Amino acid sequence: MRGKKDRFGRATDNPCIGLCRFGGDGACLGCHRTKAEVKGWKRLSDAAKMAINDRIAQLGRKAQADPAEGKAQRKRLRKLDRKIGKLESKLAALRVERDCVAGAGPAG
Repeated sequence: MRGKKDRFGRATDNPCIGLCRFGGDGACLGCHRTKAEVKGWKRLSDAAKMAINDRIAQLGRKAQADPAEGKAQRKRLRKLDRKIGKLESKLAALRVERDCVAGAGPAG
């Protein structure tokens, strides 16, 4: 992280990397902040921002220390994304079918 620092030289800049998707644990898959932290970032104090950035940095060091865990998580995310894609395709087909039935009007 580069950019804004407090008077002691600690980073208070936004950790967003532009991958804004939230996992089942409620944390962003890109920056690892909660939805509340993302939404209220501009209103947070510098101390709160530093605490969040420190937590994120610790998560990064943990992932580097155990690359197998990070690999397993990425594999799981890819699998879930494929499943979601298939479900979205099925949902789109069902919506088309529903629109066709609704457009035909009541039978009888």
